[in-house]
Amino acid sequence: MSDRRLFWLLYAVLLVGALNLAVTLYFHSGKKPSEASLAGGASDVSHQVTDKEATELAQSVVDLYNDNKIHELYLKFDDLAKLQFSEQKLSDELTKLRAVVGRVDQFAYANTELAGKDAGRTYLTLHFKARVSGAAFTSGTVKLTVSRKDGRLALYGFFLGGQSS
Repeated sequence: MSDRRLFWLLYAVLLVGALNLAVTLYFHSGKKPSEASLAGGASDVSHQVTDKEATELAQSVVDLYNDNKIHELYLKFDDLAKLQFSEQKLSDELTKLRAVVGRVDQFAYANTELAGKDAGRTYLTLHFKARVSGAAFTSGTVKLTVSRKDGRLALYGFFLGGQSS
């Protein structure tokens, strides 16, 4: 891999990571849950999101990403998340990401974990394994940060990372 390509790969990964970190940190209250609450929360987490729900949300997000429908993808995010970044910022980051990771060809739901709690909301991270193409990687991960709102999953974060095989 050329030095220039490696530089842009590192730059894109860092920018997307920073965006994801900023959104995630915003939703954390700064308080560490006790070990007892984590243990209780861990068993509750698996029941908060069904495999079908997780896969349907991921399919809609991945389809919009693959089709480069930035406006529609931006609208998928909860209003609280949209306060953290503009549609233009999302467009800029996804353009860089697409050049490095490419498109998502297939994905499969792996698991859900507790991301944090803030202001009465429980935030979860949905993890997916993915096959990607069109850039430097052939496999990767998709992570969605969500919370239950009005009986549905509200999107707060989207992360796509590539892995060398």
